[in-house]
Amino acid sequence: MTPLPPFPSVAPFRIDQVMAAPLGMALLALAQLALAGLMSWAAPRGRLGLWRAAAAALLLLVALFFTLASWGNSDTTKLSHFLALDLARVRWEPFWALLAPVVVRLPYRMALVHGLVAAGYAAAPLLLARAWGVRAWAGWWSLLVVCSPLLRNFLQNGVSRQALLTLLLLPLLLWAGRLVRLARWPLVASTIGAATVHTSFPLTLLLALLPRLAAGGSFGRLRSLFRWRLVLPLLAGLLLLALVAPNALEKLRVYSERESYFNGYALGLDVARLQLSLGLGGLLGCWRRRLGWRLLLACDRSRQLALFALLFWVLQSLLATGWMGPITSRLADVLGFYLLILWLAWLDRYRCYWAALPALAITLDYWLQGRLLSSLTLACGLNDDFLCIPDRWPWQVRY
Repeated sequence: MTPLPPFPSVAPFRIDQVMAAPLGMALLALAQLALAGLMSWAAPRGRLGLWRAAAAALLLLVALFFTLASWGNSDTTKLSHFLALDLARVRWEPFWALLAPVVVRLPYRMALVHGLVAAGYAAAPLLLARAWGVRAWAGWWSLLVVCSPLLRNFLQNGVSRQALLTLLLLPLLLWAGRLVRLARWPLVASTIGAATVHTSFPLTLLLALLPRLAAGGSFGRLRSLFRWRLVLPLLAGLLLLALVAPNALEKLRVYSERESYFNGYALGLDVARLQLSLGLGGLLGCWRRRLGWRLLLACDRSRQLALFALLFWVLQSLLATGWMGPITSRLADVLGFYLLILWLAWLDRYRCYWAALPALAITLDYWLQGRLLSSLTLACGLNDDFLCIPDRWPWQVRY
């Protein structure tokens, strides 16, 4: 029996067991569009049973699409391998070390985990639309997020661990911005759980708390921290932060001193077009609702949105100069996701949901033409491209 070659030390990690299936993936994408349209039709007619069924089907299709589409990515392949043979690679992230025995038994291993993470990103705006009473927009908002060029590194490069961390800290962002009412203990649990998922927890935690600065009132109301119900979770959070911080600082040092590669997705033309479409939607909303700058300055959601838009622009400027690129590039998707959520919250405040249409059109154009149509020319088997799917059933895969 011929021994298998050693696992490569640099990307691309997978060069076989993949194929292109542009027609099949396009049909899955079109089915998601159809389900979003069905949800939009069912909600105003009171067909809640049909709406729930379509929402569940949409999330299942998103999970299936991203499971297949990310299977050929380097990060997905690397983790599928290391979680089975070398847990030292994730020693700083206890969540993955504990989950490893489960992951290695899943169909397509880490690819399925990534599909579930992507479904979580689709579920977040869907649940927000439900909470804000705009079910008709739920499916479109989900596609606006999971298909967005702002999340290209997270969802299309298979960066599952940091993507999950960012998703788990979303409830904290919603609490900090006073966007929805949340129960205390699920909020505490998701925040503490996030600390075990990825070493970028301290920086992402800071970003998730930033909306409180623009939400009005004192930051956190320090006197409330001493209520007995908050003492335990506060102490637990501080303890976890103290445990995570040394590892995070070490990884920060490694990236700043040894790494030179960083992605420039945030500087792409598709991102610039999306930024313009978000701005256009905001201007149309202001014109339709007759919002002047005084009203916008007095609005907490407008201040939060402006803050994150400014932060994203600053990050783009840093990337353009290459300053700390290996670190700043890894925060682009975090800021992009939170920016989209705050933008949806702003649309809800002024009931101008139709202003999402320019951004939705740009996003779907990027997704259908820039990603799905371009998959016709993928050289699957020679690189680690998104949309290179497995060419065999899960039990036939050699890891």
